[in-house]
Amino acid sequence: MGITLGNAFVVLDHRDRCPAGSGYTLTRHHIGHLGPGDWWLPAPDLPPHTVTGVHRRAGRVVLIDQFGIAYTYADDAVVSTAVPDPRVLSGG
Repeated sequence: MGITLGNAFVVLDHRDRCPAGSGYTLTRHHIGHLGPGDWWLPAPDLPPHTVTGVHRRAGRVVLIDQFGIAYTYADDAVVSTAVPDPRVLSGG
């Protein structure tokens, strides 16, 4: 499905920098909206990670990040996410 500001559970604040080199808006999304390529924050002190895989089974959702690490959540979880700043990504 993919995350956007429009389908966010809550929109928090804008961050000017991140490891990917562009700004992003800190948000929270229902876990069911995340898909490959989306950014989420597996812990408050970590920068955004990129979802590379999503596995759903028996009331659980497992997100795989760009390092191959698996994070397990309840299938009704709301997780911290980051929506990239489109002005920076598009060059506009």
